[in-house]
Amino acid sequence: MKREKRTKSLNTEYEKRLLSLSVIHTGQGADAFDKKELRTRAAHFLLNGLPEFSVNREEDGRYRLLAAERDFCAVKLMGVSELEVRVYAFNEKNAELFSVVERLKTEDLGAMEEAYLMKTLTTEHGLTQDDIAVLIGRSRPAVANTLRLLTLAPEVVGLVESGQLSAGHARTLVKVPKNSQYAFAEEALKRGYSVREMEGAVKAYLTPSQEELMERSAKAAAKNAELKAFVERMRRTFGTKVSLLGNSQKGRILIEYYSPEDLYRIEEFLDRIENFD
Repeated sequence: MKREKRTKSLNTEYEKRLLSLSVIHTGQGADAFDKKELRTRAAHFLLNGLPEFSVNREEDGRYRLLAAERDFCAVKLMGVSELEVRVYAFNEKNAELFSVVERLKTEDLGAMEEAYLMKTLTTEHGLTQDDIAVLIGRSRPAVANTLRLLTLAPEVVGLVESGQLSAGHARTLVKVPKNSQYAFAEEALKRGYSVREMEGAVKAYLTPSQEELMERSAKAAAKNAELKAFVERMRRTFGTKVSLLGNSQKGRILIEYYSPEDLYRIEEFLDRIENFD
Protein backbone atom coordinates (compact mmCIF):
# COMPACT_ATOMS: atom_id res chain seq x y z
CA MET A 1 0.00 0.00 0.00
CA LYS A 2 1.42 3.35 -1.02
CA ARG A 3 2.07 5.73 1.86
CA GLU A 4 0.70 9.22 1.47
CA LYS A 5 3.38 11.90 1.39
CA ARG A 6 3.01 14.35 4.27
CA THR A 7 3.94 18.00 4.09
CA LYS A 8 4.74 20.20 7.03
CA SER A 9 2.15 22.67 8.21
CA LEU A 10 2.02 25.55 10.65
CA ASN A 11 -0.69 26.59 13.08
CA THR A 12 -1.61 30.04 11.79
CA GLU A 13 -4.37 31.06 14.19
CA TYR A 14 -4.38 34.78 14.94
CA GLU A 15 -6.46 37.57 16.39
CA LYS A 16 -6.93 41.05 14.96
CA ARG A 17 -5.97 43.93 17.22
CA LEU A 18 -5.52 47.67 16.93
CA LEU A 19 -1.94 48.42 17.98
CA SER A 20 0.17 51.51 18.32
CA LEU A 21 3.08 51.46 15.88
CA SER A 22 5.36 52.31 18.80
CA VAL A 23 5.00 48.79 20.27
CA ILE A 24 5.86 47.06 16.99
CA HIS A 25 9.58 46.56 16.38
CA THR A 26 11.30 45.67 13.11
CA GLY A 27 14.62 44.22 12.08
CA GLN A 28 16.26 47.00 10.07
CA GLY A 29 14.27 50.23 10.14
CA ALA A 30 13.66 52.92 7.51
CA ASP A 31 17.37 53.64 7.00
CA ALA A 32 17.74 50.29 5.27
CA PHE A 33 15.43 51.36 2.42
CA ASP A 34 15.57 53.94 -0.34
CA LYS A 35 13.73 57.09 0.80
CA LYS A 36 12.26 57.75 -2.63
CA GLU A 37 10.92 54.20 -2.80
CA LEU A 38 9.32 54.58 0.65
CA ARG A 39 7.59 57.81 -0.42
CA THR A 40 6.29 56.07 -3.55
CA ARG A 41 4.90 53.22 -1.44
CA ALA A 42 3.32 55.70 0.98
CA ALA A 43 1.59 57.50 -1.90
CA HIS A 44 0.30 54.16 -3.17
CA PHE A 45 -1.22 53.37 0.24
CA LEU A 46 -2.87 56.79 0.43
CA LEU A 47 -4.67 56.03 -2.83
CA ASN A 48 -5.37 52.32 -2.33
CA GLY A 49 -5.62 51.80 1.41
CA LEU A 50 -3.27 50.39 4.02
CA PRO A 51 -1.92 46.83 3.78
CA GLU A 52 -2.52 44.29 6.54
CA PHE A 53 0.52 43.41 8.63
CA SER A 54 1.36 40.34 10.70
CA VAL A 55 3.07 40.56 14.09
CA ASN A 56 4.12 38.11 16.77
CA ARG A 57 3.36 38.73 20.44
CA GLU A 58 6.46 38.78 22.63
CA GLU A 59 6.85 38.40 26.39
CA ASP A 60 7.75 42.04 27.09
CA GLY A 61 4.40 43.27 25.78
CA ARG A 62 5.88 44.30 22.46
CA TYR A 63 5.26 42.84 19.02
CA ARG A 64 7.64 41.77 16.30
CA LEU A 65 6.80 42.52 12.67
CA LEU A 66 6.89 39.24 10.74
CA ALA A 67 7.10 40.50 7.15
CA ALA A 68 6.71 43.50 4.80
CA GLU A 69 9.15 45.74 6.67
CA ARG A 70 9.53 48.12 3.74
CA ASP A 71 5.76 48.68 3.59
CA PHE A 72 5.64 49.14 7.36
CA CYS A 73 8.29 51.87 7.16
CA ALA A 74 6.31 53.53 4.35
CA VAL A 75 3.17 53.53 6.50
CA LYS A 76 5.10 55.14 9.39
CA LEU A 77 6.25 57.80 6.95
CA MET A 78 2.59 58.68 6.38
CA GLY A 79 2.23 59.65 10.02
CA VAL A 80 -0.04 56.72 10.92
CA SER A 81 0.05 56.03 14.68
CA GLU A 82 -2.17 52.92 14.93
CA LEU A 83 -2.84 49.89 12.76
CA GLU A 84 -5.15 46.92 12.86
CA VAL A 85 -2.82 43.94 12.59
CA ARG A 86 -2.94 40.14 12.73
CA VAL A 87 -1.43 39.01 16.04
CA TYR A 88 0.14 35.56 16.26
CA ALA A 89 1.56 33.69 19.25
CA PHE A 90 4.40 31.67 17.71
CA ASN A 91 7.42 30.38 19.56
CA GLU A 92 10.71 31.80 18.28
CA LYS A 93 11.38 28.98 15.80
CA ASN A 94 7.90 29.09 14.27
CA ALA A 95 7.97 32.89 14.18
CA GLU A 96 11.11 32.70 12.04
CA LEU A 97 9.52 30.07 9.81
CA PHE A 98 6.31 32.05 9.37
CA SER A 99 8.28 35.24 8.68
CA VAL A 100 10.23 33.63 5.82
CA VAL A 101 7.08 32.06 4.36
CA GLU A 102 5.18 35.33 4.61
CA ARG A 103 7.98 37.23 2.90
CA LEU A 104 7.99 34.73 0.03
CA LYS A 105 4.21 35.01 -0.31
CA THR A 106 3.73 38.76 -0.02
CA GLU A 107 6.93 40.69 -0.78
CA ASP A 108 8.25 41.72 -4.17
CA LEU A 109 11.60 39.95 -3.95
CA GLY A 110 14.40 39.44 -6.40
CA ALA A 111 15.10 35.93 -7.68
CA MET A 112 18.22 35.47 -5.57
CA GLU A 113 16.48 36.79 -2.44
CA GLU A 114 13.80 34.16 -2.94
CA ALA A 115 16.43 31.47 -3.45
CA TYR A 116 18.25 32.40 -0.23
CA LEU A 117 14.99 32.41 1.75
CA MET A 118 13.95 29.02 0.33
CA LYS A 119 17.40 27.67 1.22
CA THR A 120 16.82 28.88 4.78
CA LEU A 121 13.59 26.91 4.90
CA THR A 122 15.39 23.72 3.83
CA THR A 123 18.53 24.06 5.97
CA GLU A 124 17.22 25.69 9.15
CA HIS A 125 13.66 24.40 9.25
CA GLY A 126 14.00 21.02 7.54
CA LEU A 127 11.37 21.69 4.88
CA THR A 128 11.28 19.79 1.61
CA GLN A 129 10.60 21.43 -1.75
CA ASP A 130 7.06 20.02 -1.54
CA ASP A 131 6.60 21.64 1.89
CA ILE A 132 7.76 25.01 0.58
CA ALA A 133 5.53 24.77 -2.49
CA VAL A 134 2.45 24.13 -0.32
CA LEU A 135 3.26 26.86 2.21
CA ILE A 136 3.93 29.63 -0.32
CA GLY A 137 1.36 28.55 -2.91
CA ARG A 138 3.66 27.67 -5.81
CA SER A 139 4.45 24.52 -7.75
CA ARG A 140 7.28 22.26 -6.68
CA PRO A 141 9.09 22.71 -10.06
CA ALA A 142 8.97 26.50 -9.52
CA VAL A 143 10.59 26.07 -6.11
CA ALA A 144 13.21 23.69 -7.54
CA ASN A 145 14.05 26.12 -10.36
CA THR A 146 14.54 28.96 -7.90
CA LEU A 147 16.82 26.87 -5.67
CA ARG A 148 18.91 25.86 -8.69
CA LEU A 149 20.11 29.45 -8.94
CA LEU A 150 22.22 28.81 -5.83
CA THR A 151 24.29 26.21 -7.73
CA LEU A 152 25.59 28.84 -10.17
CA ALA A 153 29.07 30.36 -10.12
CA PRO A 154 29.33 33.34 -7.70
CA GLU A 155 30.02 35.74 -10.58
CA VAL A 156 26.78 34.74 -12.30
CA VAL A 157 24.87 35.04 -9.01
CA GLY A 158 26.26 38.56 -8.75
CA LEU A 159 24.87 39.43 -12.19
CA VAL A 160 21.43 38.19 -11.16
CA GLU A 161 21.53 40.06 -7.85
CA SER A 162 22.48 43.30 -9.61
CA GLY A 163 19.65 42.88 -12.12
CA GLN A 164 21.97 42.62 -15.13
CA LEU A 165 20.99 39.02 -15.86
CA SER A 166 17.46 37.67 -15.50
CA ALA A 167 16.73 34.55 -13.47
CA GLY A 168 15.45 32.87 -16.64
CA HIS A 169 18.75 33.47 -18.42
CA ALA A 170 20.70 32.32 -15.38
CA ARG A 171 18.78 29.06 -15.02
CA THR A 172 19.83 27.99 -18.52
CA LEU A 173 23.44 27.94 -17.25
CA VAL A 174 22.89 25.38 -14.49
CA LYS A 175 24.12 22.46 -16.64
CA VAL A 176 27.15 24.39 -17.92
CA PRO A 177 30.46 23.75 -16.06
CA LYS A 178 30.99 26.50 -13.47
CA ASN A 179 34.24 27.69 -15.02
CA SER A 180 32.35 28.49 -18.25
CA GLN A 181 29.15 29.98 -16.83
CA TYR A 182 30.36 33.57 -16.50
CA ALA A 183 31.67 33.61 -20.07
CA PHE A 184 28.26 32.42 -21.26
CA ALA A 185 26.52 35.10 -19.21
CA GLU A 186 28.76 37.84 -20.60
CA GLU A 187 28.14 36.63 -24.15
CA ALA A 188 24.38 36.66 -23.55
CA LEU A 189 24.51 40.24 -22.28
CA LYS A 190 26.75 41.33 -25.13
CA ARG A 191 24.54 39.79 -27.82
CA GLY A 192 21.22 40.53 -26.13
CA TYR A 193 20.14 36.89 -26.15
CA SER A 194 16.57 36.01 -25.27
CA VAL A 195 16.14 33.12 -22.84
CA ARG A 196 15.31 30.81 -25.75
CA GLU A 197 18.44 31.90 -27.64
CA MET A 198 20.48 31.33 -24.51
CA GLU A 199 19.01 27.83 -24.16
CA GLY A 200 19.99 27.12 -27.77
CA ALA A 201 23.56 28.32 -27.20
CA VAL A 202 23.92 26.18 -24.08
CA LYS A 203 22.47 23.13 -25.84
CA ALA A 204 24.88 23.55 -28.74
CA TYR A 205 27.78 23.85 -26.28
CA LEU A 206 26.80 20.74 -24.36
CA THR A 207 26.00 18.62 -27.45
CA PRO A 208 29.23 17.28 -29.02
CA SER A 209 29.70 17.76 -32.76
CA GLN A 210 29.88 14.81 -35.16
CA GLU A 211 33.64 15.28 -35.38
CA GLU A 212 33.99 15.12 -31.59
CA LEU A 213 31.80 12.00 -31.44
CA MET A 214 33.95 10.29 -34.07
CA GLU A 215 37.12 11.25 -32.20
CA ARG A 216 35.74 9.90 -28.93
CA SER A 217 34.66 6.69 -30.67
CA ALA A 218 38.14 6.25 -32.17
CA LYS A 219 39.80 6.78 -28.80
CA ALA A 220 37.45 4.29 -27.14
CA ALA A 221 38.14 1.73 -29.88
CA ALA A 222 41.90 2.22 -29.46
CA LYS A 223 41.63 1.77 -25.71
CA ASN A 224 39.53 -1.33 -26.22
CA ALA A 225 42.12 -2.77 -28.61
CA GLU A 226 44.90 -2.05 -26.10
CA LEU A 227 42.98 -3.82 -23.34
CA LYS A 228 42.33 -6.84 -25.55
CA ALA A 229 46.03 -7.03 -26.42
CA PHE A 230 46.95 -6.75 -22.74
CA VAL A 231 44.61 -9.61 -21.76
CA GLU A 232 46.02 -11.76 -24.58
CA ARG A 233 49.58 -11.17 -23.31
CA MET A 234 48.54 -12.30 -19.83
CA ARG A 235 46.91 -15.44 -21.26
CA ARG A 236 50.11 -16.33 -23.11
CA THR A 237 52.29 -15.56 -20.09
CA PHE A 238 50.25 -17.47 -17.50
CA GLY A 239 49.19 -20.18 -19.92
CA THR A 240 45.61 -20.09 -18.71
CA LYS A 241 42.33 -18.22 -19.21
CA VAL A 242 42.40 -14.51 -18.22
CA SER A 243 39.33 -12.27 -18.25
CA LEU A 244 39.00 -8.52 -17.80
CA LEU A 245 35.80 -6.96 -16.46
CA GLY A 246 35.68 -3.17 -16.75
CA ASN A 247 37.40 -0.52 -18.82
CA SER A 248 40.62 1.48 -18.95
CA GLN A 249 39.59 3.42 -15.83
CA LYS A 250 38.71 0.60 -13.42
CA GLY A 251 37.64 -3.02 -13.32
CA ARG A 252 38.74 -6.53 -12.32
CA ILE A 253 41.19 -9.06 -13.79
CA LEU A 254 40.21 -12.70 -13.35
CA ILE A 255 42.95 -15.33 -13.70
CA GLU A 256 41.55 -18.85 -13.83
CA TYR A 257 43.30 -22.16 -13.14
CA TYR A 258 42.06 -25.69 -13.86
CA SER A 259 44.63 -27.89 -12.18
CA PRO A 260 47.38 -27.80 -9.53
CA GLU A 261 49.87 -27.55 -12.40
CA ASP A 262 48.23 -24.30 -13.60
CA LEU A 263 48.42 -22.83 -10.10
CA TYR A 264 52.03 -23.92 -9.69
CA ARG A 265 53.00 -22.34 -13.02
CA ILE A 266 51.43 -19.02 -12.00
CA GLU A 267 53.22 -19.18 -8.64
CA GLU A 268 56.56 -19.84 -10.37
CA PHE A 269 56.03 -16.82 -12.61
CA LEU A 270 55.36 -14.60 -9.57
CA ASP A 271 58.51 -15.95 -7.88
CA ARG A 272 60.60 -14.96 -10.92
CA ILE A 273 59.12 -11.43 -10.87
CA GLU A 274 59.74 -10.98 -7.13
CA ASN A 275 63.33 -12.25 -7.38
CA PHE A 276 64.13 -10.24 -10.50
CA ASP A 277 67.03 -7.84 -9.91
